Amino acid sequence: YCVPRSGMARRCRRALCAGAPILYNDAMKTRIAVLADYASLSIDHKLNILGIFTTINAPQVPVVHPQMKLVTQFEFDASEAGQRPMRVTLVNDDGHELFGIGAMVTIQATHDGHPALLNQIVDLAQLAFPAFGDYEFRVYLDDEVAAEIPLIVAQMKAPPAPPQS
Repeated sequence: YCVPRSGMARRCRRALCAGAPILYNDAMKTRIAVLADYASLSIDHKLNILGIFTTINAPQVPVVHPQMKLVTQFEFDASEAGQRPMRVTLVNDDGHELFGIGAMVTIQATHDGHPALLNQIVDLAQLAFPAFGDYEFRVYLDDEVAAEIPLIVAQMKAPPAPPQS
């Protein structure tokens, strides 16, 4: 069996996993995993997300992004209620971890048989990216990758020179 660990590693191991069944956690489902300019949770638990992006354009590196939100929504079977460790990491294209944060999260029990939803908004301020290239945020629940969010830090192209008169 092939158990994918992360997007970058999964791409590198495709040849090794060809033809093998891929195993995922069947009970937990990732419904949303994005980077955004702003996100909030309303009083009636509606998740509001504005300005979803996948690329940061910068004239030079290192670049410090002033503020972004990492937004996830996971769906759990009602039997999975309880506390779980959650960790978010940022890795570069070599797999080197540049940032990590963790906390315990609580999956609330449902009493109507419907799945339990876990909405998470992680505020990331003044996050530094040392080089242009591909990055990936990884969200771990119970020490297993639950979501992967790719991010590209790209060099802005210089604007064209004004015409000479």
